Amino acid sequence: MKIKESNGARNILWVFIIVGVLMMTAGICVAIYYGVDSLNYDKVRATIVDIKTSQDSNGDKHYYVTVDYEYNGVQYQDIQINFWDSGMYEGQEIDIYCRKDSPTTIRAGILMILLPCILFGFGMIFALVVAFPLHKELKRNRETKILRSEGELIHCKVVDVIPDTSFRVNGKLVNNKIVCEPIDDREIGTYTSLSFNKKYVIEKGSTINVYRDRREPTKYYVDLNSIDTIQNIEDRIIL
Repeated sequence: MKIKESNGARNILWVFIIVGVLMMTAGICVAIYYGVDSLNYDKVRATIVDIKTSQDSNGDKHYYVTVDYEYNGVQYQDIQINFWDSGMYEGQEIDIYCRKDSPTTIRAGILMILLPCILFGFGMIFALVVAFPLHKELKRNRETKILRSEGELIHCKVVDVIPDTSFRVNGKLVNNKIVCEPIDDREIGTYTSLSFNKKYVIEKGSTINVYRDRREPTKYYVDLNSIDTIQNIEDRIIL
């Protein structure tokens, strides 16, 4: 029977990375779309002539802003725009973008900048939050492969099985770690394994292999699948 090392929150880390990349990609795509579509709009100076408010059943306020402006020699009055900010007031001059083939179709200039930045910014935050722990785990996996192929083999015996307090599911400890020591009395050291599910029952005194870096003894890998006695807790009754 093989023991599968716990991946902790690795799956969640990958979800954050994927979501972050997708949001950054969306931000870039939106920026490109606005950049291309902006060719269909012209920048116009407009004057705010009215700001009305309404309140829905949830108590949320909605603002309706109308403006006057001139485009290609034609005056447009009381045209409602689809954006508002707290700094707006009647009589204020603002920049708007009206569509060339439909001058009453208005777009906010800030939207073309703000939306792509928000998407890309949040995506970057999602990705950066997990970049370090994910990089650390991938680095550990590479080091493990090197240790298994080039490290010094030390035959050890299991002296204890301890709970892994660094990871919980619904507030419960679900993983254990093995503590082992060299069988050869001339070797001095104590080694702790990576986490594994508590469903595996490891008997004290079982033998296990440890691969230690020949140049840096503090680096090692405890090979869980080299244990000579592994049982599944579901296959036995513990009295």
